Amino acid sequence: MNKSCYGYSGKILRVDLTTGVFEIESTMKYAHKWLGQRGIGQSILYNELKPSVTPYEPANKVIIETGPLTGTLVPGASRFSISSKNAFNGGVGTSSCGGFFGPELKFAGYDFVIIEGRAQMPVFLWIYNNDIVIRDARHLWGKTTWEAQDSIKEELKDERVHVACIGPAGENLARGACVISGNRAAGKCGMGGIFGSKNLKAIAVRGTGAVEVAHPERFMKAVNEAFKREESSESLKKLSEYGTISGTKTRNKYNSLPYKNFQETQIPNDVLEQMSPDIYKDNYSVRSLNCMACSVSCCKAYFIDHGPYAGLYNEGFHLNTLADYAGKCGVEYPPAIIKVQALCNQLGLDLDASAGAISWALECYQRGILTQKDTDGLKLEWGNHELIVQLIWKIANRDGFGNILAEGCKKAAEIIGRGSEEYAIHVKGQELYEEIRSPLGWGLGACVATRGGGHTTGSPAFELYAMENTKAAKAWKKLLGITEVDPISYKDKPEIVLYFEREQELINSLGICMTHGTWLDPTLLGIPELCELYSAATGIETTEEEMIDIADRILNLEKAFNILHAGFTRKDDFPPERFFNEEIKSGLYKGFLMSKEDWGRMLDRYYYLRGWDLQAGLPTRECLEKLDLDDVANDLERNGRLGKNN
Repeated sequence: MNKSCYGYSGKILRVDLTTGVFEIESTMKYAHKWLGQRGIGQSILYNELKPSVTPYEPANKVIIETGPLTGTLVPGASRFSISSKNAFNGGVGTSSCGGFFGPELKFAGYDFVIIEGRAQMPVFLWIYNNDIVIRDARHLWGKTTWEAQDSIKEELKDERVHVACIGPAGENLARGACVISGNRAAGKCGMGGIFGSKNLKAIAVRGTGAVEVAHPERFMKAVNEAFKREESSESLKKLSEYGTISGTKTRNKYNSLPYKNFQETQIPNDVLEQMSPDIYKDNYSVRSLNCMACSVSCCKAYFIDHGPYAGLYNEGFHLNTLADYAGKCGVEYPPAIIKVQALCNQLGLDLDASAGAISWALECYQRGILTQKDTDGLKLEWGNHELIVQLIWKIANRDGFGNILAEGCKKAAEIIGRGSEEYAIHVKGQELYEEIRSPLGWGLGACVATRGGGHTTGSPAFELYAMENTKAAKAWKKLLGITEVDPISYKDKPEIVLYFEREQELINSLGICMTHGTWLDPTLLGIPELCELYSAATGIETTEEEMIDIADRILNLEKAFNILHAGFTRKDDFPPERFFNEEIKSGLYKGFLMSKEDWGRMLDRYYYLRGWDLQAGLPTRECLEKLDLDDVANDLERNGRLGKNN
């Protein structure tokens, strides 16, 4: 442990898999400007990767990241993230994961691990405090993530080792491959395939140190206050009882769950009743699980004792699993949803990516664009769970038609053609699980997200729940300085997204789970509380204004990375055309049709709040220089991509 710093371990481990050489450098040269975790990782990638580098080549880098609060007693301070080039689009790629791996890396004495090059054969990286070893993993290649983790612990003779590893999907470079730790997933952006491209099966870590804080009494006062906030949160009580599927009925009521590849915005009520939170709780739930330093227990473990999937035990079931497979793919059998989630985790395959590709194929088959000649003789019928299981295996192993689906729906549609592009539902090349038409704030946040197609970097969670609770709605309006919470109103959505982008950049850089922030409940951790926790832990006194500047600096750097590496423009902040062409067909908002003009005006307002060029959506020199990003402004100007003042 570096005693000259607190919160941070102070060390970055850099490993070159090509040469087998590793180096240690200081975290603190980045900390003041970039905070931690996602912020520092993105700054390293921006400065060290050329735009010409592609995701799967050895010149690409992958960074395992923790935050200055990871491994402390702050509620939800369990997160680590993985950043690299996005396997779907070459732009910003980052994915967060809970559990215990991140804290264990801190206990071993490292804030970051930067992986470079490519090993000549499959390997895994073993980190035990100061002992760093690259070990042969040829015997692990081809194993599932569950098998690989068990084998590594047995080989190292220590059950307390924590492992982040890939399965067959990552080995075969499926675009949607993810990294699994325990039974938690770093799911988005294809980080599993980046591991696979480097012949890196896993990283195993064991640490015997601790995270020290600068002001223990002050820090514990802030921690205790945070836990008191959580004890009184009704939102967290529901989350603790059911997990994230607690919001299923509310989301469906307000036309916010996709059905059959977004042909509908609601799951039919008779199907939904079979998928209700109480069904899962009463019939399959056997225990609740926590990540480190978390009292919420949103992770549920299920056991199936009957039917074709009898004997299956699985952990980590969440709302997007239902939305992806009961919703987008039309599966109506609850044990099959549990099976699919378990299989994706075993194979190391992102749920959203696999469901996006499969639901695209199902609709193309429905419309006669795909036939059995294209699909290895398979009849692609909605809701056929045996078929879904088979397709997931084929995607992970790039077998036959699965080889096309493994590219993701955007690239798969480009391969097939025949008008199939219309049914590939993605943003910036990455599959959506979220409905965009309602709520619009959630949709805007997912569409402008730098990594593309995800709600965890700026989408608000409160819009639907505020409709159910007048008291909560008033609290949200006061906190955000807004007047409107209607899910299908365009008003105030840019202001809401700006607020949550800032909060999420900070949370994702500090190492905290987003469910502990005001994203879920206005009484939980906001930016002032994050400032106090960070200052007390690190001894680096930081104001709310300074924190907001850091958040804006990180997001603008990510925006510039996307512009230079992926060529994104204003059009990439729009949702797929389907959402402008098809109105909501049933339910509370029946007849509502999104307007491209109104969406454009929302973007204008969002760009204005960000200080970007309204016409092109590009950061301006004035904006970047205010954030101490003069070098980024120069890079954009050299490439003809610097925004003009409005």
